[in-house]
Amino acid sequence: MNNTEIIYLLLASIIWFAGYFHTGRFVRPRWKVPGKFIFYMGLSYALVHWFGHWGLLFIIAHPIIGLIFHIRVCKENQIDWMTCEPKEKYLKLQEKWAKGDFGK
Repeated sequence: MNNTEIIYLLLASIIWFAGYFHTGRFVRPRWKVPGKFIFYMGLSYALVHWFGHWGLLFIIAHPIIGLIFHIRVCKENQIDWMTCEPKEKYLKLQEKWAKGDFGK
């Protein structure tokens, strides 16, 4: 593992934890959180290792696309995207999606 890979993985973990502290606290069931982190870091490492600087596209684009999607969905469902309030409504929406129901 070279210095560039280490720096990119540090960046990936910082971005992941920033996202976690925003909406990750609502992930249900709780056991999914470590799995999501390991998968994201593993994929980030593989892409950086195989494609070098191009792997940085995934590290940056994946969370940005997720944030844009999060903002859009929250606004469509009258949920404050910054605070995820009302919390009950946000959790109900997540539960609905976990069952594969993406309709309104």
